[in-house]
Amino acid sequence: MQKEKKRLSKSAKAAQKLLSESKMLASAKAAMNVGQEFKSSVVTPRVNTTANKPRPEKKKG
Repeated sequence: MQKEKKRLSKSAKAAQKLLSESKMLASAKAAMNVGQEFKSSVVTPRVNTTANKPRPEKKKG
């Protein structure tokens, strides 16, 4: 006689779901990055383009 398979617990089901989702995400990211190894990195411009101003001198005493 065959043994009946045990049902997975809620935590085991959640872990299995997370694992399958992470595998799908990893494969999707790998598919997106194909051919981008030799692509030059784009330099993002700084948000603040004004010059840094020195701090004002504070009166002491």
